[in-house]
Amino acid sequence: MATSKTTTVSSPGKVLLAGGYLVLDREYSGLVVATSSRFYSTVTSLPKSTDQDKVILSVRAGQFPKESSTWTYAVSIQNDRLMIDQINENAVGKNKFISIALFQTLSLAWEKIAAESSSQGLDSGHELLRRITNDGKSDGLEIVVLADNDFYSQREQLSAMSLPTQIRSLSSLQPFTPLPRPIPQTNKTGLGSSAALVTSLVASLLSHLNIVTLPSSSPQSNSNHDLQLVHSLAQFAHCLAQGKVGSGFDVSSAVFGTHIYTRFSPSVLSPLMDRPLDSITFSSPTLLPVLESSQWDQRTTAFRLPKGLRLILADVDAGTDTPSFVGKVLTWRKENPEVAKKLWDDLDRANRQIERLLTELVAREGEHDYEETVGWMGERHIEDHKENPTAVLLYEIRLTLFIIRDFQRKMSELSGVPIEPPEQTRLLDACSELEGVIGGGVPGAGGYDALFLLIVDTPSVVSRVDNLWSGWKEMSVCPLLAKQSDDGLRLEELIAVKGLKEALGR
Repeated sequence: MATSKTTTVSSPGKVLLAGGYLVLDREYSGLVVATSSRFYSTVTSLPKSTDQDKVILSVRAGQFPKESSTWTYAVSIQNDRLMIDQINENAVGKNKFISIALFQTLSLAWEKIAAESSSQGLDSGHELLRRITNDGKSDGLEIVVLADNDFYSQREQLSAMSLPTQIRSLSSLQPFTPLPRPIPQTNKTGLGSSAALVTSLVASLLSHLNIVTLPSSSPQSNSNHDLQLVHSLAQFAHCLAQGKVGSGFDVSSAVFGTHIYTRFSPSVLSPLMDRPLDSITFSSPTLLPVLESSQWDQRTTAFRLPKGLRLILADVDAGTDTPSFVGKVLTWRKENPEVAKKLWDDLDRANRQIERLLTELVAREGEHDYEETVGWMGERHIEDHKENPTAVLLYEIRLTLFIIRDFQRKMSELSGVPIEPPEQTRLLDACSELEGVIGGGVPGAGGYDALFLLIVDTPSVVSRVDNLWSGWKEMSVCPLLAKQSDDGLRLEELIAVKGLKEALGR
């Protein structure tokens, strides 16, 4: 391994466009769209010092104050056990997503080295330490994690610069804008930062240690064995950090990009969820038999949004406690099984309808009048449709988005959970009256803090939406720069990512 080796892996954020709540159940699916905004993990060797006798792993959140956002760990092999001890816990506290991702990744690396080299016990452990220290030429590894600006609320930064909360203002911020407060005191925008962090961290470390070989471009299928291993490890680490087995759509999108997702059976992770977090003994490997098991039964079906359309997102200045929402909805479902079953089945049919209509529109992209019709609709209310198949499909997509919202409001009413609260209804209805806006909704579990619109992708439509949001009085609405993206996890070249090299040097 060359001394100068640097490995950067990025994973996208996500928007659950359809399938909120339903995606928790394997009977249903969800339409998850990856975003152009991404999370980056960069691994490099630490310099060799004369007074350091420990093997070090340092993880730094590069946009936050160093003194509160650098976590340093000592890695060792003690009595045939892998140990990872945080050196600076008293100073900075714990970050469970990072510590769990690191420990589980190194545990898997140890098992993979042993399985592939037929070595046993300490030999495998010391081979792992050799790779971490670059044959003893380094004290260990530094990992810097950086997120595109969209993952965190930029309201304070815009205010400090006396800029309005509009798209052009966000475009003027430097990439990976430094943030003034520690992570727990920084507002997020709901793009799935923890899933993108864990996935990029797991993948970058496994790749740097030569445990997996990642494709040089974003994966278009889930058939690659190493990608599947990254996926299952990231799912496990993310579930462990959250303290429960979630649906996994956010990690799946972080690996595979935009797709239609059906969750894995929660039981696949049962053998691992109660394992001690602080050590692993190689004499009884436990990760590989589960993470490489054929029992992983999630389904990912290829999907993309049609050309000429854009997903546009907003951060609304109000908080939503997603775990609380999910718990209350599931309690209501359990107490009202017949009513809930009918509503969920109806909502599922509408979700599948939106998937079908968008796929039909993709199939029309080659038609001679496709671009002209889509552009024409961008300057009109979508109800003012021409009598041609492309325009009719856009109108049907609009109607289906309204139907999905109707069912979500019905669920809100029955469960007592504000999935689409009245404030969001008024905002979404106003947006939907703009020329070129097909429709929208509240993503994922819903609530007050985010919304999405599907629009015709022209500057005039974007400007109309931007102006309405900036002038909205009932709630503070701040756009995100993100668009939809097909791409999932990918290896990056530093020079190809605007501002990344400079941010790493800060």
